[in-house]
Amino acid sequence: MCRLSYIVILSFIHVFLVSFSCYSQRKELDEEAYQKWRRVDSYKLSPDGKWVLYRYMYFDNDAANEVTRNIYYFYEVKTGRTSTLECSDTPEFFAGGEWIAYDKSTGDDVIRVARCLRNSKEIPLREGMELNPEIPLVAYQTNDTLVVKGLEAKDSLMLTGVGTYYLYDKDWKIVYLKREADSHVIYFGSRNKAGKYECIYRDNTKRLDHFYFNEWGLDGGFSFDGKEGEKGYYTFSLKTKLVEELLNNDKIGEMNIDTRSVRQLGTSKRVMFEKRKKAQAAKPKGKKDESFTLELWSWNDPVIPSQQAISGYRPQKLTPEKFMSDATNGKCFQLCEAGHPELYMAETDQPTYAYEKDETPYLDKRDWLHDARFDLYLVNLATAEHRLVAEALTRRVYWSPNGDYLLYYDNNKRSWVILEPGTFTRKVLADEIPYPLYDELYDRPNPAPSYGIAGWSTDGKQLIVYDRFDIWVVDLSGATDTYCWTKEEGRKRNTIFRLFNIDWDIVRVDVKGECRVMSTDWTTKNTGVWTLSPSGKLTPQIEGAFMLTISQQSTDGKTLLCTRQNYQEDRDLWIADASFRKMRKITNVNPQRADYKWGTMQQVEWTNYAGKTNQGLLYLPDDYDKNKSYPTIVTFYETHTPEMHIHPVPGLSHAMIDIPTYVSKGYIVFQPDVYFEIGNPGKSSYDAVVSGTKALIDRGIIDPKRVGLQGHSWSGFQAAYLVTRTNMFTCVNIGAALINLTSVYTGIREESGIPCMLMYEDWQCRMGTTLWENLDGYIENSPLLFADRIHTPALIFHCDKDGAVSYYDGRNLFLALRRLQRPAWMLNYVGEGHFLGARPAQKDWTIRLEQFFNHYLKEEPMPRWMKEGINIHERGYDQKYDF
Repeated sequence: MCRLSYIVILSFIHVFLVSFSCYSQRKELDEEAYQKWRRVDSYKLSPDGKWVLYRYMYFDNDAANEVTRNIYYFYEVKTGRTSTLECSDTPEFFAGGEWIAYDKSTGDDVIRVARCLRNSKEIPLREGMELNPEIPLVAYQTNDTLVVKGLEAKDSLMLTGVGTYYLYDKDWKIVYLKREADSHVIYFGSRNKAGKYECIYRDNTKRLDHFYFNEWGLDGGFSFDGKEGEKGYYTFSLKTKLVEELLNNDKIGEMNIDTRSVRQLGTSKRVMFEKRKKAQAAKPKGKKDESFTLELWSWNDPVIPSQQAISGYRPQKLTPEKFMSDATNGKCFQLCEAGHPELYMAETDQPTYAYEKDETPYLDKRDWLHDARFDLYLVNLATAEHRLVAEALTRRVYWSPNGDYLLYYDNNKRSWVILEPGTFTRKVLADEIPYPLYDELYDRPNPAPSYGIAGWSTDGKQLIVYDRFDIWVVDLSGATDTYCWTKEEGRKRNTIFRLFNIDWDIVRVDVKGECRVMSTDWTTKNTGVWTLSPSGKLTPQIEGAFMLTISQQSTDGKTLLCTRQNYQEDRDLWIADASFRKMRKITNVNPQRADYKWGTMQQVEWTNYAGKTNQGLLYLPDDYDKNKSYPTIVTFYETHTPEMHIHPVPGLSHAMIDIPTYVSKGYIVFQPDVYFEIGNPGKSSYDAVVSGTKALIDRGIIDPKRVGLQGHSWSGFQAAYLVTRTNMFTCVNIGAALINLTSVYTGIREESGIPCMLMYEDWQCRMGTTLWENLDGYIENSPLLFADRIHTPALIFHCDKDGAVSYYDGRNLFLALRRLQRPAWMLNYVGEGHFLGARPAQKDWTIRLEQFFNHYLKEEPMPRWMKEGINIHERGYDQKYDF
């Protein structure tokens, strides 16, 4: 053997031994570890893309946070250097990102300063100063003096006699109301032309009032009060330099108009207004009878007394009538009667229609409907005609950008619908797109949501809409055919494609240019970024086994601030260029994680008892050996695989187990996905959870004699149901569970005062009917009624101030198991709610929960609190953690 090969082998052995030594010396996660865990907080990318601002905050260490909350880090993208800044609040970028404003401590005082990031120059600021986002300018007003100050060039401005003012455009042009000695004047002009502002309106007989300005249209309006009591309403335009009267004194007096309510419709000469309210003397209530208190529950009350008591109760006030006045033809007519809903108009220059959302028909049904329903009406602003469009809608309604189409989601058709107001013709997109536009996996009784819309084309003539995987383009007028922009590649690849949207709102999309697209592989849950050409060509930029989120981008779009994470990789900040060819991590939030046992996570798949493919997450300890036996906990809620790449944060338990901690201590943890059949939630859970656990047993991954079960709240119900149908689990923790649907159906959620029935008929509990329509189903899904079948040792967690699930449910289950003489313990942290909020209670629960599972799954001794109990005289004196 040559010497070089020998040296290489020795080096390899050395590295292996060192790595193995470090690996074996890793510690188990504990309370001390929890207090070291941090998150990246308050992060921002400067608009010019040159700087990243962030700080570190601890998840569970208030003392450390008192120090770190005031330490900010500035990462310079070009050089990779990081500097620190002590600041008593969140710094704010302005002037394109070259300056920040922040509060600086100086001894006992705190002052506001502006700091130039190029040269660290600092300038004191007044509190409440307005900051220019584009250039180094600040502005403030003192009494009637307006000051606009340049921080670098000597271009400051001072104006006196200023009332209301508006600064607009990136270089801060100005329009303002000036109160002169004998008149009111509206001036406008460029900031750097002091003394040369144009006068758009002057009057020495009237006091201008309610002056407003719309930057997007460069227009505005104002009302006035004359010396003789006359009133009027005017509109003005900086584009045309015209001022026009829309309401004169006679019209205001004749119609008794409240000038504060006047609203101009775009740039038209039409205004909406309300009448001035008549002052009404308050009716005397008389003397209150306090000899007794009566709580009256009426079947037709809009809000029941329990909800009134918590939310407060105010009788519904009728909205006033609305009127329309058109200065072009002198017409004035009533637009809406008293009690009408809000009017929503398109933000266009000449709106012709509005829509209303009338919730009135559904107000008395809110006790059993989770989603607020409304009827949609189209209102003709020229004729005041109100026309019903659709009933029982639940989703947002949109005007197209040009105001010529109305878009709504019809729950019955399970489709987006485009309405052309003038002809009242509809286009149902489900008739044009061959795949469902509603969430096909949605498993609750209330109407399934849509996959959403991405936005509108830049000219406002096309709608971009999603199916489950792909992106479609719809011509609003129908002049061209609807087409799949992504050419159904998403469906072929089993990958979800969504247009990148930094603001998570409806946007304008350039369908003729290249767009950025985010991807999620439904099979692996890997995420990525692609480019989408106008012709539909998809090109990957980055993709991998992580969750990638673009949180901000520079103004020019060339620099991106991202977060990237998976089970092994913490949620750090990354900086990337637009192509993602250059991407680097800029924070190291929790380097100490390498010192702790963490385990691995993988997605597993099996066929459930309903004959469907089921997925789940399987967590294995670092030293997992398939030939050894490990304790296992099955814990779940609904679906978990879509979040498989979210990095967990270890910590004390608020209710459920902390998965990284249990994996660190040698446990296998299994999280099966559960999709529900309406009317059969218990059986659905059984088909998924029991089948998945059995599949892992059959594969030799887990020991059938060492499998614990845990659920809380909704999954607490599922856990309770499962142990009435199977004895495969060694022990079970049932937390804050619904255990008798027949009684809880008419219960009250104490946190809100709202009846529970909406949870069953229309929401999470998935019965989908009233109790009386499916009495057998409600009985079948009530674990308490089958408690005699429970032979699994149970630890019940339920606190007496639980506002979501009645404490009596947990206590009833315990009493049933006590009567049946089955091993059961119940922990009530007095004064705590659905989850534990107080840290001492969290710490105690974390200890006892682990001791319970360790006893049954690791064969550790039973602690004294389980053997002896804790009587009322021992509370607080002897916690009995010992054996």
